[in-house]
Amino acid sequence: MFSVERLRHLAVATAVVSLGAVVGGTGQPAGAAEGYACPVSDVEYNVVANIFIKNTVFGAANGVYSLGSGKMTLRIAAQPGHEAVKLMSYELVNRLTVDAKVAMLSTTVVTASHTSAARDACDGSAQGTLHDSTLTWNSKVSGYHSDGTMDCSGSMCGKFGAPPKGVSPFHDAPLALRFSPFSFSPDRSTFTMPYTFVSKSDSPKETTYLALSGRRVTQLCAAPHVAGCSR
Repeated sequence: MFSVERLRHLAVATAVVSLGAVVGGTGQPAGAAEGYACPVSDVEYNVVANIFIKNTVFGAANGVYSLGSGKMTLRIAAQPGHEAVKLMSYELVNRLTVDAKVAMLSTTVVTASHTSAARDACDGSAQGTLHDSTLTWNSKVSGYHSDGTMDCSGSMCGKFGAPPKGVSPFHDAPLALRFSPFSFSPDRSTFTMPYTFVSKSDSPKETTYLALSGRRVTQLCAAPHVAGCSR
């Protein structure tokens, strides 16, 4: 039989172990496994981008091209009847190769660039509303821009709106880019965005549209209040 003192020690030890299980849990960040039950969640997605180009000279470079890949973070906050979404980060690393051929003329333009959006710790670079599996954006993407270089080789460089021969700077900063609605899978682990208008330029002469697809990589509960922000 256990003595009274021994039973007391066992009771204390059991209480300590139980408390440790509650406080320590699995060692994950608080709320990491709660998903959309969190009042505010930061969800990061790996993103793949494709681009549709039209209105090139003689239609020589019209077509759909693989653009690049990167990451984005959505901050999702539960609201009555819907969820409010903010685009907290957006980064793409791009390498676009366009081959244009007209009659006996051929030209290749390789664009290497980096795309990002403005960072705002309070409001993000765009705001939207999520109903069920559809995210509708209510604002344009603030500070959306791409910077890099274009390398043109071939007989049409410097002509018909093509960039000059060799390497030249590339800068693109659309004034009113607004993402098309995102369509999520039922568990919101993936999404797709159909082609949306990005920009129209004269050098090179083209009109471009962007499509995105994403796959969730992390989802963590965020603090319900961000320092310096009000909700």
